[in-house]
Amino acid sequence: MAKRTEHPLHENHRARMQERVARDGLESLAEHEALEYLLFLAIPRKDTNELAHRLIQHFGDFCKVMEAEPEELQRVEGIGPRSANLIHTVMAFNRYYALKKRKRRTALDAAERAAEYVKPLFLGKQNELLYLILLDDKCRPVRDMRIAEGVPNRVHVDARKLLRDVARTDATCGILAHNHPTGLALPSEADVIATAGVMKALEPLGVSIIDHIIVAGEETCSMRQRGCLPQCGGGMQILNAASR
Repeated sequence: MAKRTEHPLHENHRARMQERVARDGLESLAEHEALEYLLFLAIPRKDTNELAHRLIQHFGDFCKVMEAEPEELQRVEGIGPRSANLIHTVMAFNRYYALKKRKRRTALDAAERAAEYVKPLFLGKQNELLYLILLDDKCRPVRDMRIAEGVPNRVHVDARKLLRDVARTDATCGILAHNHPTGLALPSEADVIATAGVMKALEPLGVSIIDHIIVAGEETCSMRQRGCLPQCGGGMQILNAASR
């Protein structure tokens, strides 16, 4: 008899939760309930409450679950490829939405605008990424170029590929941006050295780096504002011209 009522019980529970979300919004749900609700889409005929609790227990909180890679998610008992890919895709769409909301033709000649522009690139990312935001002579974005990826606190830039890719654009200057997934939004000595290395690599193309933004969650830091951006011949002239 229990088996006959299992699906109707789950269906009634799902219906009540769907009514609650329609009435009060997703924000009315606890973290495990939000995961349970999301997993309805991947697991149509099974109770997902216990699985949601298991995910929270394994990763620590809702955000860490959503930021996990599919391979990490599948280490949790009961999570298969379909559920893992669903969670990963939701986070990817969230990042895509944030990127598309940006005002791409806004000049990034102020650190605050540059920081708001680059933050969506790192949304939910656990590896350290280094981007070069290529700009025109009015400091407007031309292209977001990912130039390095690695584990936290360690990235490597392929200088030859960087030169080849930048040479294909009409950029005249750029802003570097990278994240500290597990640290503070403060530049390290390694960050200053890496910045100087990219600047030197771009010298033959006449492309100047006008700032380097560090992102740690919602916090950001401008190396130019902190006075630790290595000296760049044309950087200040470009900023002064763009602000006129």
